[in-house]
Amino acid sequence: WDYLTKLAPRDGSVSLQKITTQMGVLVLAGPKSRDVLQKLTDTDLSNDSFKWLTGKSINVGYAQAEALRVNFVGELGWELHHPIEMQNYIFDELMKAGAEFDIKPFGIRAMESMRLEKSYRLIPREMSIEYSALESGLHRFVKLDKDCDFVGKQALLAWQEKGFANCFATLEVHGVTDADARGSEGLYRDGHLVGRATSGGFGFRTNRSLALGMVKTEFGAIGTELEIEILGERYRATVIEESPFDAANSCLTA
Repeated sequence: WDYLTKLAPRDGSVSLQKITTQMGVLVLAGPKSRDVLQKLTDTDLSNDSFKWLTGKSINVGYAQAEALRVNFVGELGWELHHPIEMQNYIFDELMKAGAEFDIKPFGIRAMESMRLEKSYRLIPREMSIEYSALESGLHRFVKLDKDCDFVGKQALLAWQEKGFANCFATLEVHGVTDADARGSEGLYRDGHLVGRATSGGFGFRTNRSLALGMVKTEFGAIGTELEIEILGERYRATVIEESPFDAANSCLTA
C-alpha cells in the first residue's frame, strides 16, 4: 500500500482503495472443475468462450464473482474473487455441485506439491530481492525492448550487461526415502556450494522428489548433476526441464 501510494500519479487520475477485508477468493481446480462450475453459472465456460488466462464477471448461484481462468496448481480451473460475505454460500454451493464428482477441499500442502511440479515461482522464495527477475527465469514477463520505462529498468539493464551470477533450476532429487527438500538446502558440485534450494517436496502426480533452486549459471544446464543436503545427508540431484508435470499445459488449456 505504501509503495503504490508513493508511486500513484498526483493528478487524480488514479485512486487507491483498501479492499482486503471486503473480498475473498476460492480456487476451483481439477479435470471436472468446468462441469462443477457450469452447474452454478449462466456464463458459457467452454474453451472457446472462456479461454485460459482470461477473466469474466459471472454469477455463482445467486452470488457474483470475478472469475479468472488461472490457478497455482497446473490444472483446469478458476479463481473466484467474491464479496467476503458470500464466501460461505459460494463454498457450500460448489461442494453441493461437485458432490457427484467426489469434490474435496485441498490445502496449502497439496497446492505446494502441485506448484512444484509446474515449476511455479513463489514470493519470497524463487522471487526475492536477492535475485533479479531474469535470474529467476521470468523473461517472458519482463520486456526490456519496449519504449516505455518502468521502475528499476536501468538497474536491470546494467545488471544484465554485467552478467547474472545465478539462474533458476528445477531439480529431481534421487534416493530419498523419508524426507524431501523443503527449501534453503545447500546445492553442491564436487563438494563446493554452488546454490541453494528455494522450495522442495514430493510431486504426487509425477511420483518424483522435486526441488526448485537458484544455482550458479554454469550449473544450470539441463542434465547437470549436483548434490543436495537434506537433514545432514547428501543426495544426488539432477537439473531437469521446467514443469515436469504437463509441460505443454494441456490440462490448463483443456
